[in-house]
Amino acid sequence: MLARWRGLVALGLALFIGQGALAQTANPVLSAHAGGIRDAAHERNLSLRRLDLSVEQRGSVVETTATAAFANPEAEQLEGDFRLTLPEGAVVTGYALDVGGQMVDGVLVDRPRAKAVYEARVRRRVDPGLAEVSADNVFSTRVFPIWPGGGRTIRVRFVAPVGAGGWRLPLGFDAAVADWSIRVHASGTAAPPMITLGKTPLAMTADGHGWQGAASAKNTPLSGALAITPGRVADLIASTHHNGERDVELGGELPAGTGGRALPSHLRIYWDRSRSHLGADRLREIALVRAVIDRWHPAKVELVAFNSSGAQTKIAATADEAAAWLGALDYRGATSFAPLSQGGPADRCLIFTDGRATIDRDAAITPHCPLDVVSSAGSDDRAWLGHLARGHGGRLISLGDDPAAALAQLQADAPGVIAVTDRDDRPLPFVSLAAPQGRWTVLVRAPGFGPVKIRLGAGQEVVRAIDGEAAAFDGPGALLAQDALATLGATEQRDAYVALSRRYGIASPSLSFLVLESVGDYLTAKVDPPATLPAEWRDDYARARKAMEANDARIAQRHFNTLLLEWQDEVAWWKTKFAPTARPKRIATSRSFDRTTAPGAPTAPAAMMAPPPPPPPPPPPPPTTVVTPPPVVSAPVASPAPPAPRVNPATGDISVTGSRQSANPTVPSVQIDAWQPDRPYLELYDGKPADFAERFREVEARHGALPIFYLDTAAWLAKRDRLAEAREMVLSALDLPTADDTTLGMVADRLERYGDWDRAVELRERQAVLDPDRPQPRRLLALTLARRAAARPGQAKADLTRAITLLYGIATSPKADQWGGIDLIALNEANALLPRLHKLGGKVEMDPRLVMLLDVDVRVVIDWTTDASDMDLWVDEPTRERAIYSNNRTAIGGRLSQDMTRGYGPEEYMIRAAPPGTYTVQANVYAPDRIDPNGATILTAHLFRNFGRRDETVESVDIELKRDEKGARMIGRIVVPDRGGSAKTGAGKAPAKDTVPLP
Repeated sequence: MLARWRGLVALGLALFIGQGALAQTANPVLSAHAGGIRDAAHERNLSLRRLDLSVEQRGSVVETTATAAFANPEAEQLEGDFRLTLPEGAVVTGYALDVGGQMVDGVLVDRPRAKAVYEARVRRRVDPGLAEVSADNVFSTRVFPIWPGGGRTIRVRFVAPVGAGGWRLPLGFDAAVADWSIRVHASGTAAPPMITLGKTPLAMTADGHGWQGAASAKNTPLSGALAITPGRVADLIASTHHNGERDVELGGELPAGTGGRALPSHLRIYWDRSRSHLGADRLREIALVRAVIDRWHPAKVELVAFNSSGAQTKIAATADEAAAWLGALDYRGATSFAPLSQGGPADRCLIFTDGRATIDRDAAITPHCPLDVVSSAGSDDRAWLGHLARGHGGRLISLGDDPAAALAQLQADAPGVIAVTDRDDRPLPFVSLAAPQGRWTVLVRAPGFGPVKIRLGAGQEVVRAIDGEAAAFDGPGALLAQDALATLGATEQRDAYVALSRRYGIASPSLSFLVLESVGDYLTAKVDPPATLPAEWRDDYARARKAMEANDARIAQRHFNTLLLEWQDEVAWWKTKFAPTARPKRIATSRSFDRTTAPGAPTAPAAMMAPPPPPPPPPPPPPTTVVTPPPVVSAPVASPAPPAPRVNPATGDISVTGSRQSANPTVPSVQIDAWQPDRPYLELYDGKPADFAERFREVEARHGALPIFYLDTAAWLAKRDRLAEAREMVLSALDLPTADDTTLGMVADRLERYGDWDRAVELRERQAVLDPDRPQPRRLLALTLARRAAARPGQAKADLTRAITLLYGIATSPKADQWGGIDLIALNEANALLPRLHKLGGKVEMDPRLVMLLDVDVRVVIDWTTDASDMDLWVDEPTRERAIYSNNRTAIGGRLSQDMTRGYGPEEYMIRAAPPGTYTVQANVYAPDRIDPNGATILTAHLFRNFGRRDETVESVDIELKRDEKGARMIGRIVVPDRGGSAKTGAGKAPAKDTVPLP
């Protein structure tokens, strides 16, 4: 078992790691999978036929265009995967894919939507291309199809500054490249730049506008970094972005120093101890801390280690003591800057962090001291870190290989440029760049008229006229835009973030480039095609889009009419009295569909496979009765408002086994039987719980690249009532480079169970904003708000109002056909919340015909985390009848929602008056998603008792479904006792022992 698990982890690492071991030795990395099925069995070879690099340096900014052509030597259709580790501080500004022999530019789309659209096209075997940028500075593209004997071509464009250590693009492709070339052009420099490929200098010759050099070869490996050494650049370099805006790079001499900054008496060092800092070069960082303390000799050294759990503080008497304390820290939790506002004033502060807040992103940062920021990794968010430093009177220090150089920057006079304005003193956007000792360099968005004023830290002001020719060059504009994007991270700023990204063509971990094959594909996906598409294509798209929009009102009305009829049918079902001993003509048991003479009669051996062909449809329901509610919208119940579902935070988690019996023998009890894969690290923890910290560090080195590792470990902690540690542990998953919208949802779900309501809501909100096309994230946000309302009475009215509004909007808004069925579920959930809101004096406008509380004895809901996955909810009733997609109305009154065959769910089972006996709940994996790169699917099941009533309770369980795993999976049993307290079947007999199949 251990060997098998290690094999699975190795596969997971191959799928998840963005800049792992391969990226350190090989760049670019090229791989392929047959048919787009991303597992080890479908890995294939793909050759790099051609790689062309075109590098344009203008002053301190470099724009690179990489064009790669793949060749498929296999005899089958392949999906290609191309990964390129980017230079430090790079911004991806363009992507194109050949479609029908023509390069088609990508358009920026929310990452979850782009991924869903791409994978849907892969399943249809048509031409899509997807390009993404990870948080750890890796560009990747997936291209499909690459035909046998054929090839595809991609093009990516990125911009990066020439930093203090220069500009460096790592290159290393061990296999021979059929044809590769490198062309470099430089301008705006005082002398020919020093450019090397590996250890070989690139010969640069003068041309009319600067210097140029080139290298090329055929059928040879490509190895060694392409590097540009920093040098002196011109004091004014003007450029024009393709969107028409004008930008300038300005530079000059710093005034003579005054002997350096005053040494602090009270030094505070903020140290990021979140999961993301685990991969930083902490040895160099600690060396700098030691050097600072030894050189400055502050009277007080205050160390503040912070993460999502808050701050740990230490007063260090010596540099050795400080280094030892920092070196012994554990790195867990998410990155949160909220703790920086704690503590009183200090003379000077340093902060060591990557700048990527993954939780508490709206927290105000007020460190109460001048703040210098130290960045040690190229994947750090230096745009945001620069804003943080400038906003608190400090500077951004890039920590290279020599801590002494960083120390010199920290000791230098006040920062070079602290503000840039136009002639009327209106602030202009600017970005400071690395410059030689004694000089300053900035990029500035040029004003419409007049000169630019540059204010230096020493109190001096420099005025520069903006004149001369402005060459076409997108680099400065892209870096200025990236700097502005760093200030738009809040959830409510998403629209502004997307608009600015699209204006400058900037990809990010939340926005991906998407290329589709035809106008029809763009219409179907509701994605505007690129502006570079041929004019006739865009005209066709505009006409078709206009026709679609004209039909929107009719579609909305048709959807509402359908919803109303379906709701009336559900109300009629709820009002119907079903005989508890009714026998179906043909029933589905846990073994087979068969005819029986009495419930509970023995049948053939259990089978866990999908049943044979379905039985005839059940008899039609009673005639539909249209429910006419009162004029004022209210739920027609007289009982007090039901509380939110209760979840045991320590036991309602992944590996839950055993039953929970109610003290009241007449109340249904739930037994959770969901089987989970063995985890070797959980066994290791169990071996000696007292050594958890040591054993966790040991296994994290092997398994810490996958979110599920932190979720599993958090569950282990929660079961031992270590909830604070469980919350910190589960938040660690957010700091992984591979964390995406699915990770947000998984972590939010766990935070709910561990009682961290505000952060659960924050993550649900982010997921809903990042994935606006799917209704599921909004539904889950609404349910989280409702549960927080029960836990936080002070804000219950606002939370319930928003929750009901979201659910009602999901129900009444038209949506893609594959989400059919969520409408009624959301409407039912909205109605269940209305009594609680009315009790608080609140109100939500809803159509009166859609208002009625449908409370039930038993309710089961499942949802899951992947697209294109068909999970079927099965419930075996005490009569041995199975509620299943092909038998969605049972004789005793069970009702199953519409089958969700395209992924995510939800699916729902309800029975209003449940006859006594055992209700066995299973999930059948009919069609797992085989191309989702996230690997395993997580299915979550919620088993409700007395839904919509005062004593409503729920038990939740997660089930991990491995790739290609099919068949039924046991979830649990709900035992409904009779009034005497013993469980009976609908026929008055105890259920047979073999009624319920064991996993």
